[in-house]
Amino acid sequence: MRKVSKKLISLVLAFALVFGCFVVAFAADDADTDAAITTGADDAEAAAEGEEAEEKTESDYKFVAGSDGLMISAFTGEIGEDGTFTLIATDDFDKDDIREYVGVEAAAFEYDSSNPDLEFLKDVKTIIVEDGVKEIGEYAFAYLPALEEVIFKGDVELGNAAFISCPELKTVTFEGDCVRLGARAFAGCYKLAELNAKDDVDFDAGKGALNDTKWFKDYTVDFVTVGTTLVAYKGSDSVETIPLNITAIGTSAFEGNKSLKKIIISRYVTAIRDRAFADSGLREVEFSPLGEITEVGKDAFANTPYFNNYEGEFFIIGKILVKYMRIDVPFVIIPNTVTTIADYAFDDCYTYNDQDGYSFVITGIAIPASVTDFGENCFALETFKDGSTYSPRLYAYPDTPAMAVLEEEGYLVTEMPAMADLNRDGKVTAADARLALRIAVRLDFADALTKVAADVDGDDFVTAADARFILRMAVGLEDVTSIDLLYMPKTPVEILMAYTAAVKRAGLMDVGYTKTVANTITGSDVNLQHKAKIEAIASKSLTNSKTSYASDTQEAIDNLVFPKLLATGSIKKANTKLIDGKYYITMKFEDVEDALITVDSPVYVDTSSYLDKIIPNVDGKVFYDAISSNSWFNLVADSDNRTLNCVRKYAMTYTDPTITAVIDVETGNVESIVLSVGYRFAVDGRVNGVDISSKGFKTGDGVVTRLDKVTFSDFQWGK
Repeated sequence: MRKVSKKLISLVLAFALVFGCFVVAFAADDADTDAAITTGADDAEAAAEGEEAEEKTESDYKFVAGSDGLMISAFTGEIGEDGTFTLIATDDFDKDDIREYVGVEAAAFEYDSSNPDLEFLKDVKTIIVEDGVKEIGEYAFAYLPALEEVIFKGDVELGNAAFISCPELKTVTFEGDCVRLGARAFAGCYKLAELNAKDDVDFDAGKGALNDTKWFKDYTVDFVTVGTTLVAYKGSDSVETIPLNITAIGTSAFEGNKSLKKIIISRYVTAIRDRAFADSGLREVEFSPLGEITEVGKDAFANTPYFNNYEGEFFIIGKILVKYMRIDVPFVIIPNTVTTIADYAFDDCYTYNDQDGYSFVITGIAIPASVTDFGENCFALETFKDGSTYSPRLYAYPDTPAMAVLEEEGYLVTEMPAMADLNRDGKVTAADARLALRIAVRLDFADALTKVAADVDGDDFVTAADARFILRMAVGLEDVTSIDLLYMPKTPVEILMAYTAAVKRAGLMDVGYTKTVANTITGSDVNLQHKAKIEAIASKSLTNSKTSYASDTQEAIDNLVFPKLLATGSIKKANTKLIDGKYYITMKFEDVEDALITVDSPVYVDTSSYLDKIIPNVDGKVFYDAISSNSWFNLVADSDNRTLNCVRKYAMTYTDPTITAVIDVETGNVESIVLSVGYRFAVDGRVNGVDISSKGFKTGDGVVTRLDKVTFSDFQWGK
């Protein structure tokens, strides 16, 4: 298989911002010069002297061409009498290339007492990095013996170990809006006690960048922050909540913290950066239903139980496809709720052995029209030692952002047929319906793309129902277009994400609604003598109520149930119908066994918290406590003593948890939600010599079936 070398650059907007800032700065310099010329001969002469001084200053530095900018490689002038060394920015750019900034070359000023060219560094006490010097290379200022202070005038990125082991460094000031520190940037700077930055600085620090400093060690709280970024976590709690003043969880902030089991992320967090939770003990993440994660860095959750046990094909956070989790599917269809594909999202999607080398099962990836942002090497299944990558063929819809960007980057992209337009003639006709029917009854063979176009209901099969729907479209009985079908949620992950987005929208806009709760006992199967007792237990907390919530109330928001489950492995069945401009969606989840207690296993295991992520439910412990409060509850082995009161088995299972909702296609407004769950409740035992077990208990049938429904309706949109 041919190796394709291609690096996908997804920083077009970032480049535009940086280049825009440069243009403004350059224009400002020109404006200053023009002003000097118009003030008279003296001013003009002074301006000329200033230009000569600037040229002389620049001549004290040696520049080399970097990949994206001019890099300072050496200094031949003299530092100030007070030990100040200033790093200048220059506007000497080649306008025909893409160089954006000035930087300092790696190890350019790494102190070495045996090097006479670096002798001046032993007297440097202060380094001033001018605005416009945006990159400091690895080890650029390592081991400076007398350095006490560093001042960065603008946005800057420090490479790994950039200032490592500067023993006298005490103060660092960042005056820019965006700061990035590489790993161990200030490692070994033990006296560094003062770190200054703007309150709203966009800050990030690599692993160990500040850990050795006095500033870090003297930090008195568990959450170490700079600006609104969480730089590191110093605590050891198993459950933690991110404070409300934090908007970004920084690089490696929780990396390696084995005590952490659950993290609760507030609505204000928008970024989770590289390796933020990697190699930690994290098992559960609870995202705020009103938040929006817009950035997830590489390996943010790598090697955690949360990531390793993720039940789904796509590891998605918010609208970001963070990682593809399978390697055995030849044709991958990315969900149409994804807008961003993160860096290296498909990395490691291959098998390898010494005898056969690399084996890539994935041959094609279909990209939905919703995707607008592509991360670095996001489609590469493997990056080889020489830097080349292998990416499968990509498929995208014409006239979409995805198609435009991918073609510009030189990827192999094939156009996908529009939904329901199987013969690709640009319209939906009876011929398309006929072809869909022939595929359904296997009279025609269809390739993967044609199957995607024909599967209008998204159940992964082309059936007669798909053909019928396409025919109704063709004759105008369905007011639906191919574009409508393109964006319609069809797969379980798409449906779950669409539902989540609709509920979040209601919460963010403080929409009022009516909430109705209904509970019913629908049947029982228990020996008559104790039927009333068992039904009474099963009826515990039985309520029926109707409550109207006005808009703009926190109570209304709190009572609207948000789905917290991100993986879709527990979804048993999901479908969507598009009728009169509305999505009618249904999600049915797997049954959940909340308790099965026997003589051999007398420990109660409560799993209701897991189900709570999908749908509100009565805690199974309510039923358990109702039984255990009876005098006859003694878990014992079977006995011939017919007078012994005992319980031999107890079971409670949540059955068919289901979500149904109606969502307006054009506005995204939810119109109604119905959450339902059944309870199969059973006891096997003896009371006063009378058997109380159900007739079929030992085959798994429950004694009593209860059904709970919570309905949200009358949403007050636009009021």
